[in-house]
Amino acid sequence: CEDADTAAGSAGDWRCVCPAPSAAFEVAGRVASCRLDECTATCATCAGATCTAAGQACQDPSPLPDSLNDWSCSCVAPATGASAAVGAAASCVLDECATACPTCAGATCAAAGQDCVEGSTDAGALGDWSCSCVAPATGASAAVGAAASCVLDECATA
Repeated sequence: CEDADTAAGSAGDWRCVCPAPSAAFEVAGRVASCRLDECTATCATCAGATCTAAGQACQDPSPLPDSLNDWSCSCVAPATGASAAVGAAASCVLDECATACPTCAGATCAAAGQDCVEGSTDAGALGDWSCSCVAPATGASAAVGAAASCVLDECATA
């Protein structure tokens, strides 16, 4: 509570103030309505940086100042995975060979008649896929993120 003028003749000029880092709608002479969204606030117990650093979304189910440490991170599409325990990053995976996304490979390899090989399903490891030849074709796997150079020597496979 803040009283702007403590003189004896001054009345009705007090206001409730939410403690930092809470945000509020404050009106003189009334109780403030305080909010603390741990996903957007900057504080020691807040989550925004944890989820953002992991490339994930943050949810605070109860954005009240007396409800702290109830946030969680979740995977952002096209990554998938279970939401994390409260107060931690989620465990997300992204199989670029099986997923339809701008950096994904399934269609590229399939169009070349090749198999897609995912380097890592870690959601943060993008563009680490390659295509490989399908037997009886042979050839070298291409550089990461491209179709392989395959040949089919019908005389050698007979």
